[in-house]
Amino acid sequence: MREGRNSPKVPFGFTLIELMIVVAILAILAVVAVPAFVKFMRRAKTAEAIDQLDKVSKGAITYYTRGRIAPATGAALKCQFPATQGLTPDITGKKCCGGTADGDGDDRCDVNASLWNDTTWATLSFEMRDQHYFGYSFQSSGVLAAAKFTATAQADLDCDGIISTFERYGYGVTGATTTECDVSLSSAYFKDNETE
Repeated sequence: MREGRNSPKVPFGFTLIELMIVVAILAILAVVAVPAFVKFMRRAKTAEAIDQLDKVSKGAITYYTRGRIAPATGAALKCQFPATQGLTPDITGKKCCGGTADGDGDDRCDVNASLWNDTTWATLSFEMRDQHYFGYSFQSSGVLAAAKFTATAQADLDCDGIISTFERYGYGVTGATTTECDVSLSSAYFKDNETE
């Protein structure tokens, strides 16, 4: 059967109302999704701190539990953690946010192998070989059961001047002797301004 000239035409495309509904749905999704995406990106950056503090902690445990002797006398040394080391690199003052430690302007600290040549970092077998967001420090005190350490990672994740801090703690176990040393680690990480 042939259609005549006066046959009703079938509309193609969308009406203005249908397009407005789609735009409204996309706007609602964007309002919900964008903040969640930004928070997800910040949380992904914090994975660096957890991974690297784990490496620092393992280095500290190895140093504490491995027997050492005094030079010349050969006398056994008391179990202790490596010496204190300050923030490396210095991330304060937005130095890794387009500042002096961020030559390419990507808001990460550039690789600088000379920063990690310090005795403590070498003892912990720790260095950053890739660009990174966090600066790291290590504090220790005491010997045997009184020994303790704090490994810290700090960063300005969105370059707003607010510092995110992650810490892991370790302690000499009660009953430690010169030959028998064991370490207890904190069960979780301390976190302050985690995703600031």
